[in-house]
Amino acid sequence: MRCLILAAGRFDETLRSNISNDQEPRLDVFELQRELNATVLDFKDADASRHPAVRLAARAGGPSAGVAMLGFLKRRDYDCFFTTGEDIGLPLAALLRATPGKWSHTMIAHTLFPAKKRAFFKIGVARELDRVLVYSTSEERLAVDELGLPASKVQRIYYHADQQFFRPHAAPPQPDLLCAAGQLLRDYECLVEAVRDLKVRVEIAAGSPWIERKLEPQSPLPPNVSWGKLNRFELRALYARSALAVVPIKQNHYQTGIATILEMMAMGKCVIATKTHGQTDTIVDGVTGVYVPPGDSQALGRAITQLLQDPSKAAELGAAARRFIEENAGLDLFVRKVTDAVKAGHAARFSS
Repeated sequence: MRCLILAAGRFDETLRSNISNDQEPRLDVFELQRELNATVLDFKDADASRHPAVRLAARAGGPSAGVAMLGFLKRRDYDCFFTTGEDIGLPLAALLRATPGKWSHTMIAHTLFPAKKRAFFKIGVARELDRVLVYSTSEERLAVDELGLPASKVQRIYYHADQQFFRPHAAPPQPDLLCAAGQLLRDYECLVEAVRDLKVRVEIAAGSPWIERKLEPQSPLPPNVSWGKLNRFELRALYARSALAVVPIKQNHYQTGIATILEMMAMGKCVIATKTHGQTDTIVDGVTGVYVPPGDSQALGRAITQLLQDPSKAAELGAAARRFIEENAGLDLFVRKVTDAVKAGHAARFSS
């Protein structure tokens, strides 16, 4: 099996060095590259390509389309593709669909709900997908019930946090400090309203390693709320010193916030998160964390107040959250499951 990983992002030697120095969590792409003995192509490779088809694809569809085209052009050197998201995987599958040859293709699907993504299935890309890995029940049902993927090809797995990097710290947290983190579809306005009149301090780390655009507050912040962007080392320190962790999310069908939630859980924190259509299968309300309704600042404020007044309950939930990570959603388990899926999909393709 000659495997090519097509990855969304820019993964360089500086990142490898930061990981080895415990400045960054281990990266699934690097771990999978080792386990699958694979080659990795990412955004920087597409940027560097002078091939006109790659440059045209990148201009028309963004860097992910450029990576898909670059991988397609190298198809004769490989018989196995693994794509880290549907933004790369679906264009690649469409290209392979129109080309003679035999390759296995395992794709992670973060969300297939948008119409522009569903459109790919109308041209038969499902035939070029040997395994589709999803992170939530809603995505699993969409793939099978609406997009027509065979259930045997769809596998729901947990997303991951590096349980070695994000780990509980011995020092006690600051009892009045809340942390919130992340960028995509965050409802920080709801959080600010919830804590405006509470005797708490809130640090919002509004950013993402995968989003270059800076997120700014939409209105002036109250004096008990601070806002900034942190690197992963600084973010881990914020998690460690916080009494509670909050992930407020706007209503949507995507499992938005999952990386942040799992990082906080891995730190042994009690997480209060918004229960959206897509945010499922991770937190068990009242057992490994707490859910609140979308956009309900009063419910969020009550949950924060109750847990700050009952630190033993918050600690109990945080300990259960850490156990969940160790048993279900650690990086090493994720890598093993993805590796097994890639190999199973490859074997199925080449036995037919």
